[in-house]
Amino acid sequence: MQTSIFENDDGIPKAVKTAVTKVLPLFYSSTDDATLASNSLLLAEAFGDMGYFKGIVTDKDTVRDEAEKKLVTSFQKNLELLVQKTWVEKADESIKEEMLSRISTLCGNLSRHDYNSSLSEFLPVLHDVVFLLFGSLAKSDNFLEYAVRIDPDFGFFWYYINTLPPHKDWSEEKCRAAVLLGICFLANF
Repeated sequence: MQTSIFENDDGIPKAVKTAVTKVLPLFYSSTDDATLASNSLLLAEAFGDMGYFKGIVTDKDTVRDEAEKKLVTSFQKNLELLVQKTWVEKADESIKEEMLSRISTLCGNLSRHDYNSSLSEFLPVLHDVVFLLFGSLAKSDNFLEYAVRIDPDFGFFWYYINTLPPHKDWSEEKCRAAVLLGICFLANF
């Protein structure tokens, strides 16, 4: 996906431009937890986080687990509500029910701290939710451009989930950060 859509638009916040062009590539290539944590915080900031994500990345285990649990619960409620409130044709009602089940499964894996499985489930779930919201437009080649135009933050999120590889060979911590960053955006969307 092209980064020029973010670089050449004066309406895109500086944090998003920097995240797309510099931070995201560093996040993907990071191999140590300290670099991963600092890049994660910058990405969370670009997603509009007001400091809450810092506790998930840097706090001690007990506090970190509680913050993560709250984030996942908020994500699940928001995403389920979004799916439930989405209008679809009568023939597509079963897709909504399937999505609710998949969201529940994903959040169950997250509560068990199974981040490798969660990452491989997370991306298809999000793509299908966006498809429910936008229909076939979500599968078009110019959807990123459309998403950035209607909401630069959502456009950045769409770019993020479409460049995020479903890496099974990433560490649990890197998979955790990748999934929780996406959840951070959606929990507050």
